[in-house]
Amino acid sequence: MKIQRLLWAISCLFFLATQALHAQATIPCEIAFDEVDPFDSLRTVGSPVVPLGYMIPSKYETINGPRFVEEMEVIAIYAESDSISGFFLNLVVPEYKLQPIAAGDNVLFLMQDTSVIGLQNYPDEGEFDRTINMRVYQHTCLLPLDYFYRLAAQKVLQIRIEYDRQYRTFTLSEEQQLNLQQALQCIGKQVDLYPIRP
Repeated sequence: MKIQRLLWAISCLFFLATQALHAQATIPCEIAFDEVDPFDSLRTVGSPVVPLGYMIPSKYETINGPRFVEEMEVIAIYAESDSISGFFLNLVVPEYKLQPIAAGDNVLFLMQDTSVIGLQNYPDEGEFDRTINMRVYQHTCLLPLDYFYRLAAQKVLQIRIEYDRQYRTFTLSEEQQLNLQQALQCIGKQVDLYPIRP
């Protein structure tokens, strides 16, 4: 009786694993660019832009009211040269005011399993965008391989950026969670690092 239960449990696990691999194999993948620099052989692979969060009013006024913009946009990137390779997430965020921020582990991801991971962020000082009358910041986050696999395996519920004087939290809809996860999976598939092969 115990052997039958054990065999049944193993069969169920095998079935679920097969279904998960099939689902990963059938996701529609889109790559925005896959280029090799002819000068230094640097290969760069990027996902399309993934909008996250809500639509927010900008400071640019029209006759119909303020122009609305995405709260955050993300691009997943893989870069590879002869000596180094790695994944990056580039977060583009419009802000209403100047937001000082230093490099460090100040971009946090709340994962589906309620764990929190912090990414090393290399921010810029923000650039004023006249089309929305707001300062736009780019947060370039290094994505270690183990974090890449975590983000590819489970969804991100929220993202927090910790500025020097305040923090800002972005909540992702279910569709946005899936879009971010699939963008990372597609980049991984493009460079033969996803799914993990034994």
